[in-house]
Amino acid sequence: MDKKYDDKLVTLLKEKQKMIDYYGAPLLIKNLPDCDEKGAMDPRLYNDMKKQLRIMAWMPSKLMRMDVSDKGITNLRKMFNAKKSIPCVEADIYVEEKKAPAEDGYQIPIRIYKDKKGSQKKPVLYYIHGGGFFGGSQDVVDESVKMLVEKTGICIVSPDYRLAPENPYPTGHRDCFAVLKWIYENADSFGGDKDHVFVAGDSAGGNLAQYCTTRDREERYYLIRGQLLLYPTLNMAGVRDEYFKPGMDQFEMAPKQKRGLSKMIGMFGGMAAGLEPILGTRDVKNDYLNPYTRDAKNNPPTFLTVGEHDFLKIETLGYGVKLYKAGVETKMVLYKGFGHAFFDNTGVYPQCEDCIDEMGSFIMAHCWK
Repeated sequence: MDKKYDDKLVTLLKEKQKMIDYYGAPLLIKNLPDCDEKGAMDPRLYNDMKKQLRIMAWMPSKLMRMDVSDKGITNLRKMFNAKKSIPCVEADIYVEEKKAPAEDGYQIPIRIYKDKKGSQKKPVLYYIHGGGFFGGSQDVVDESVKMLVEKTGICIVSPDYRLAPENPYPTGHRDCFAVLKWIYENADSFGGDKDHVFVAGDSAGGNLAQYCTTRDREERYYLIRGQLLLYPTLNMAGVRDEYFKPGMDQFEMAPKQKRGLSKMIGMFGGMAAGLEPILGTRDVKNDYLNPYTRDAKNNPPTFLTVGEHDFLKIETLGYGVKLYKAGVETKMVLYKGFGHAFFDNTGVYPQCEDCIDEMGSFIMAHCWK
């Protein structure tokens, strides 16, 4: 199936990008390829969302609170599990299904993606899907990881970790770390290079990816050469500091879209507070669930990306500044005109493909260091 955009837009994204200073750290800005209005949504995204934005603009705030009842979780899962990408990867990507043992003996389903062409001993990206710790699936990011394999030739491993609330914290986190160790021990069996393992994740998956890195360093394995965190959940406790100052004044919004965008950002921004009962813990300030407040030193090279209108923008960029000032090699990329979860839209928006290009470049640049 053809992409819904012209490839020229991906080229324009790269041509119009610029580097700025953000609290003393470098931040790569990806401007809209075909729109110069400040604070405007990407024209394609706006066209897809204008009906919802109009509804949100006039919806009472009390009706937009997160519903954590059984019915509410079911409805949220339907939304988070929707597949938005369109099939557009032309390479013959081989997908292998395996299982890895969890700490308690549970067999965690995993997928291994690789191009049938190319040599053995390929770098491995361990990609963990998002979904608020209670939703999402491998299917949501299936086309996106396939495109990353197509463009780079690397192997990608994706886990179907156990979800809350049926499996309370830290079950899902421990599942993800168990799969990381399985990758290192079994890389040779699927053509991966155990000495070139990277970890990545989007949203809650970014939190899980950072957890894997933290545990990796704590237990002195040092299996991970780099991490890629896509609009990650990092400051669930909402701890304020010089870099995290939440408020709508932190978001540039086009006047005609401001009311709808404000409601959208506010609605999703309030979701973090509702995760405690879902996760089954009241300790969201711990270093694993709230890595934003952890000492940033001893992390591997880190890639961070987020959208201009993402409710997680402030903590994502704030964390990047902390990493950078702690001496960690850090690359931050901000996509103008986008909110949350753009990685799920391969073939739909050029920003997703550009993000895949950026991720691939980051991985390949750190394979031989």
